[in-house]
Amino acid sequence: MENLELEQKVNEILTSNGLDFSILKVPLVAKVPVANGIDDKGEIIPIVRGIETDYFGLYNTKLGKVIHSVKGSYTPSQNKEIVEMVLKGSEPFGELSIQTAGSLHEGRKVFIQLALDGFANVGNDKVKRYITIIDSNDGSTGLSVGIGDLTMSCSNQFYQFNKAGTMKARHTMSIDSKIKELPYLIKEALSSSMKLIETYNKFASTKVSRDLANKMVNHLLGFDKTSSDTILNELKSRSTNAMESLYTCIETEMNGKGQNLWGLHSGVTRWTTHEKSAPRRENGRLESSMMGTNYRTNQSSLEFCLDSLPVLV
Repeated sequence: MENLELEQKVNEILTSNGLDFSILKVPLVAKVPVANGIDDKGEIIPIVRGIETDYFGLYNTKLGKVIHSVKGSYTPSQNKEIVEMVLKGSEPFGELSIQTAGSLHEGRKVFIQLALDGFANVGNDKVKRYITIIDSNDGSTGLSVGIGDLTMSCSNQFYQFNKAGTMKARHTMSIDSKIKELPYLIKEALSSSMKLIETYNKFASTKVSRDLANKMVNHLLGFDKTSSDTILNELKSRSTNAMESLYTCIETEMNGKGQNLWGLHSGVTRWTTHEKSAPRRENGRLESSMMGTNYRTNQSSLEFCLDSLPVLV
C-alpha cells in the first residue's frame, strides 16, 4: 500500500469510527494550600501553590479531559499509529478487511475488527468470524489479538483472547517491531477461529437434557431454580431477576437451535449480549463482552460446555 493511499485510508478509518483524537501526556500539578487570604467579599480563602509531581496525565483531545495518570517514562500511543499498524500487519491476509473500529471507556482502549470473507456454518446457524485487535491508550493492556464471532440468527457475540496473543511490552516496543509481530498473531488467531468453529459444531451435535441448563445457571450464578427454598428465598430481587433472565435466554436459544450444547452456550451469549448488565457508557456493552464481566461469563460457559462433551475412547 503506497504511503499516500495508506494515509488516506488511515484518516478515513479514524474519522468514520470516532477515533480522530490524540492522547497528550501533560504534567500533573498538585495544588497545596500554603496560607489563608481574603477575597473581594471579605471571606477567608486558602492560597494554594502548584507543585510539580512525578506523574503525568493522559489528555484526550476530543473529550478535553484527562483519562488516566502515568509516570514520566510512559510513552502514549496514538490511534493513527494503531490503525496504521493494523493495516500494515494485515496486508498478508487478503481475506481480511476492517469491518469496524472504535474506542472504549473514553478512549482508554481502542478496538479494531477485521472481518473474514463469508460465513461459517454451525448446525443450521451462520456465524460471522472476526479477528479482534485491542490496544490501550492508557497502558492498562498489551496489544491483544483474539477472535470474535457474531451469530447471524440472533446477533449474539462471543470473543476470545489468548494470553499468547498479547504483546506484554506494549509501550516499549517500537511501532515497526509491533507491525512485524502482528501478522504472526493474526495467523494464530485465524487458526484459533477455525478450531472454535469445529468446537461449536461438536456442541451442535451433542444432545443434552434440560437439567444441564440448571447446572449451567448454577455454574454461572451459584444458584438455580432447583436450589433449596432457603437459598431462593434469601436471594435479592436483582439476583432473582438475573436468574430468570438467564433461563429465558437459554430457553429461547435451545428452542431455536435444539436441545444441544450449542443451544445452551448460545443462551448464555444471548444473555451477555442483550440482557446482562454492562457499563452505561458508549460501547459499554461491547467493552464488557470483549474484556469485562460478560467476557468472563462467556468464557465460563464455554469451559462448562467443553467439560460436558462426551469423552471419546
